[in-house]
Amino acid sequence: MDDPFEAERGEQVRRTMMRLLAATGGAAGDFAGEVLAGRRQPHELLAHGPVLDEFVQDARELWRVIDAVPAEQRQRLTADAWAGLEQQVGELAEMDVDAAVAELRELATPAPTRHRDLPDDDGDDDWAERTYLEPL
Repeated sequence: MDDPFEAERGEQVRRTMMRLLAATGGAAGDFAGEVLAGRRQPHELLAHGPVLDEFVQDARELWRVIDAVPAEQRQRLTADAWAGLEQQVGELAEMDVDAAVAELRELATPAPTRHRDLPDDDGDDDWAERTYLEPL
């Protein structure tokens, strides 16, 4: 089996992964931003305390899910894992990264809150031109 990350497009895929991770925020996202800026190397990821803590917690949850899958199904999933990895690498290589990053950033941006006591539209578009004493 050839390593799909060692293929011609491997570096492009690694950079795509870092851009997507950076757009998600959090400790791993901050670390990915440092990699993209050239201040860190990807292999340092698991030695970075906050990222390691985040990954360990996620791994514990994933391990619980994996343990819940019947052994026969886990064997089938394991047999198909390499093909799945190759497919994912191919999809990452073809992805419109700019659009995906924009979507992730939009999802990470909190929606503006509206005051419940303010009407949505009172139909009065010239309110700024009125004096305080002018009747509505």
